Amino acid sequence: MPLYYFEFTNVTHSSDGGALDLADDQAARLEAELEASELLSDPGGGDWSQWNLRVTDEAGRLVTSVSLSDMAEQYAGPVAMI
Repeated sequence: MPLYYFEFTNVTHSSDGGALDLADDQAARLEAELEASELLSDPGGGDWSQWNLRVTDEAGRLVTSVSLSDMAEQYAGPVAMI
């Protein structure tokens, strides 16, 4: 299985988010979205509004970049009534 590296970045800082063995690029993208949504759903998790979650593969190729700011805006949108 390929190894994918997760890194949280903003304008002035970066933080190693670890590495995971995942099946493929699609699995890495889904994992990034899951991690980002978990951070945003934690009420005591702090301000992630200017952060991105970057995922690269073993060769250093960018697989995906998730904007936590964009995701936060989606969560703040109207809630659908069922």
